[in-house]
Amino acid sequence: MLDRQVMLDTTVDREWWVMREVKLAATLKHLIDNGDYQGNRRRVSADLGITPAALSQYLKGQTRPSVEKLVTIADLFGVSLDYLMFGEDSVAGSSGTLDYGPIARYMEAGLATARADAAAQSAFVAKIGEIIAGHIAIAAQSAVKRPATFAGMLDHYQALELERFSEESIVVAMDLKEDLVAVEGDIEQGVAAGRFFDIVAENLSRRRGYHFVLSPDMPDRELLVRQFRTLLRRQRLSPADIERCRFSVAAESFYVGFCLFKVDVAGLRAQSPILYNYIEQYIGSGGRIGYTEAPTSDHFAVSLMDERHRWLAQRALGGLIPELPASAAAG
Repeated sequence: MLDRQVMLDTTVDREWWVMREVKLAATLKHLIDNGDYQGNRRRVSADLGITPAALSQYLKGQTRPSVEKLVTIADLFGVSLDYLMFGEDSVAGSSGTLDYGPIARYMEAGLATARADAAAQSAFVAKIGEIIAGHIAIAAQSAVKRPATFAGMLDHYQALELERFSEESIVVAMDLKEDLVAVEGDIEQGVAAGRFFDIVAENLSRRRGYHFVLSPDMPDRELLVRQFRTLLRRQRLSPADIERCRFSVAAESFYVGFCLFKVDVAGLRAQSPILYNYIEQYIGSGGRIGYTEAPTSDHFAVSLMDERHRWLAQRALGGLIPELPASAAAG
């Protein structure tokens, strides 16, 4: 008996759906063309927060709106959901109560789809979290393997990260080995980009300046500068970008190189908080910071300057480049 009743109810439901054909596309077109919008579909799209292409798909019956969007459309035109869907308002059953069967089913189907989408999204987010956690673990293991540095010293990875935030860079260099790598082989000879070169090119492309002060004792100095600029052009930098990379020859010899930077403190703090916390006490007014390079380029660490040593380095810079404006060396 129960099975027969279920079959009967199902038959009634099917008949109800057949009797009440979904006329969303035709009803929506009628409302747009004959209402206050007078056929202006672009205005309708803007008021509904959808693209004209999406509205066109609704009007052609190619897609149907979500439950939330369906309610928004009904509110916009001041009609009931039944009228919007079927071109007529809800009708009363034999008991005198309104029959919401089709709308209820439509909304239930929409909610079921939303729940399925939410579950899929949750699974996706969980997978992404798993991948990120794996990357963090790999980075942590890599950091553990790196040699620890003393307070006030940076390894090459940290020095690279610091220079990435430099807005103005003065590099007093004995050579250009950190930026250029000699290539000598049967097939090709010349230079390739070193570990700091990509940072230089990136900063130049962001309209940041570089001034390399080279030792007068540096072998093949002019050739290396030409090769440096050639590599910059291969990075598709504009002539104006390359002009921001200056080279000078020091007025006298020096025995150790150093760097003076004006860093983007806000960017450093936001994007590299661990490094910022480590070097904060060495950052002077205006974001000035400096470090001395190691006597040998294969040494793993450089030494940050305190305020007094930074002041001494700026004085020394004035002697190495007498024509340098005082403002460029000040910190």
